[in-house]
Amino acid sequence: MVGLQVKAWSAWHDVRGRVLERVADDRDRGEVTATTAMIVILVIAAIAAGGVIATKIGNNAAAVPEP
Repeated sequence: MVGLQVKAWSAWHDVRGRVLERVADDRDRGEVTATTAMIVILVIAAIAAGGVIATKIGNNAAAVPEP
């Protein structure tokens, strides 16, 4: 029984080491940079759209005649 437990532990340890190596190899692929750039572009577009909408609301409010 102990031999089986030692084999299971050894196999788990080997697989864990390989997984950790794979994670370390895959860590720096530029994905974070690309994701960050996309978020920045979307935020800039949202701010620009908000500015356009605010300008239209302001123009419409200025065009309302005084009673």
